[in-house]
Amino acid sequence: MNVTGLASAPLVIATDPVGVYLLDLLAEGGGGGAVSREALVTGALDRLDTTEEAVTSRLASMVDAGFAMRVEGGGAEPAWRGCTHDELAAAFDSVVDVLRALDEAGDSEQATDAVAAIDAAWATRSTAEARRAVAEAFRLSPAGQRHARRVAEGTLGLPFGRPRPEGV
Repeated sequence: MNVTGLASAPLVIATDPVGVYLLDLLAEGGGGGAVSREALVTGALDRLDTTEEAVTSRLASMVDAGFAMRVEGGGAEPAWRGCTHDELAAAFDSVVDVLRALDEAGDSEQATDAVAAIDAAWATRSTAEARRAVAEAFRLSPAGQRHARRVAEGTLGLPFGRPRPEGV
């Protein structure tokens, strides 16, 4: 599985309700095979407060990060099909690596916000209203607003929002 690209791309996917839900749809919807673009978009729109553009954009970032592969007609299939457990674990470990690097750089606020955003993303896809309310409370909180700003600015995963030095 190719998980190259921005170091924070897996973190963006893991903290985004659309990304998490698309991972679910890819895992369950195609029985490990391809899922049509229409099924991915419709599934996300039916469950989440999102737009077709947001779903399409997140799917593209999932392909770029190596979590999905494009198939004919604009659909996708999970990139983990045929992967060993260790290869799959390495892809998701990249999220932990970014969180660890943030904490080691002293940006524990961003690391803590990101962990809460991961929880909120998973809660958003839940059918339990109480879990969805927790997710909404996070999005409205100062931590949720900071996280949304980092995602919008493209600085999520960068300690204190500063670019990484060349070669790092």
